[in-house]
Amino acid sequence: MTNQPRPVEIIRQTPAFRAHLKVDELILRHGLFDGGMSDEMSREVVWRRDAVCVLPYDPVRDEVVLIEQFRAALLFNGDPAWSVEVVAGLIEDGESIEDVARRELKEESGLEAIGPLLPVTNVYSTPGFCSERFHMLCARVDAAGAGGIHGLDHEHEDIRVFALPFADAFSQWEGGKISNTPMAIGLLWLALHRNRLRRDWADPRGLRP
Repeated sequence: MTNQPRPVEIIRQTPAFRAHLKVDELILRHGLFDGGMSDEMSREVVWRRDAVCVLPYDPVRDEVVLIEQFRAALLFNGDPAWSVEVVAGLIEDGESIEDVARRELKEESGLEAIGPLLPVTNVYSTPGFCSERFHMLCARVDAAGAGGIHGLDHEHEDIRVFALPFADAFSQWEGGKISNTPMAIGLLWLALHRNRLRRDWADPRGLRP
């Protein structure tokens, strides 16, 4: 597998929409695999800050903590507009990835991370038209008190929090009932690393090196 850079010529960049989302139209040409340059083409790009996603996991209870909230875009496919997800939020100016992870974990679930956060992956959400990447982490939590309604009023957040045994959450993925990408990635990662986390996080000092 290769990912060799090729030339990109941006001929014109024009703002097309400015609100909560920012959309630009790009007129561009790019290098071709067999050499030379493509014809001019138009591409719309949604410019969006990177996001941080956090999978909260309790290794003692073997539970993941999930959230449910309203997502208007789901209405376009005729699906229920409430989505089960992992904790997530956008990176603001001056914030580190860990800062965002700990802040969003508290705001959206009411929980605090115990010890270090573990990196899971970094991926583009939908590179066909959006610049957003999400940085995914796993946080050790105590799920005993997970529950209730959380979120920030000024962001119109109405977030239901609940804990679910890992086996139940993973069986939902296997049954095709998980449609949220970060949650699906998080559960697959946890399936690969769960035994190690349960062993290492049993140490009262936290995750052993």
